Amino acid sequence: MDTKEYVVGRTKLLLPADHALERYQTKWPRYDKALGEIARLIRQKYPDLAAVDIGANVGDSAALINTYHDIPTLCIEGGAVFLPYLTENARRIGAHVAIEPSFVGDSSSSNTYAVQATEAGTAKLVSDPNHQANIKVRRLDVLLANTPGFAHPRLIKIDTDGFDFQIIMTSADLLSAIKPVVYYEYTVFEQPNGIVDGINSFQALLQAGYHHFLVYDNFGHFLIHLGPNLQQFIDLTGFLCSNRANGIAIPYFDICAFAQADQDLFEALRKNELTPFFTIA
Repeated sequence: MDTKEYVVGRTKLLLPADHALERYQTKWPRYDKALGEIARLIRQKYPDLAAVDIGANVGDSAALINTYHDIPTLCIEGGAVFLPYLTENARRIGAHVAIEPSFVGDSSSSNTYAVQATEAGTAKLVSDPNHQANIKVRRLDVLLANTPGFAHPRLIKIDTDGFDFQIIMTSADLLSAIKPVVYYEYTVFEQPNGIVDGINSFQALLQAGYHHFLVYDNFGHFLIHLGPNLQQFIDLTGFLCSNRANGIAIPYFDICAFAQADQDLFEALRKNELTPFFTIA
């Protein structure tokens, strides 16, 4: 397979030749960039920061998390097409990056899944009613409890093309107990119940003690901050639905959720997003 190299953070990554990251970041310079600054600020407060990257793909998010410091990072990825690249890129990032070849979800479900390639550089799980695939699905709390060094991560990134909401809802007890910063993709059109599940996942975060949210559009631009206000969040979901019905200008959001104890991190990141343009009190 043809490959190419592309620098993310301080690491030159090996990518499939058709991987879209370089093309997207050339067109939209802030695309998939916020996570590096988020990790930098968290480590300032928590020098023992460990991060979990769910839906690690080829390791580009892990490289971004490690832009400024060596941060122990657990990359969880079940897609066989990405694992050879992830393995090589984890080696390039450093020995502090570990790999778990699994998918995260509700392991008690009777549903089975297969991997289906989508656009360049991505894939997603789809229903496998004939049980032909052999996809290992593990609950996040069980996985972390059995992975030395990652039982209490300070940062969890989720990007699983439609399964983020299920992961959040099935991990609500874990999130309530350890309250990491959660950075996830809010895309409500990947699964049949995506809109309802998206709103329910926000409610699950509220109930787990998350009070502060920063919302980015899919191009990486800071959009708005939210408090624990479900109605405002429903309005934002309506905005996505309107976009979908009228041409898809903004197909999804990236959301960074902070527990009450990390209000200082939320305020620091929001200030970082705004001060290049104007001064805020």
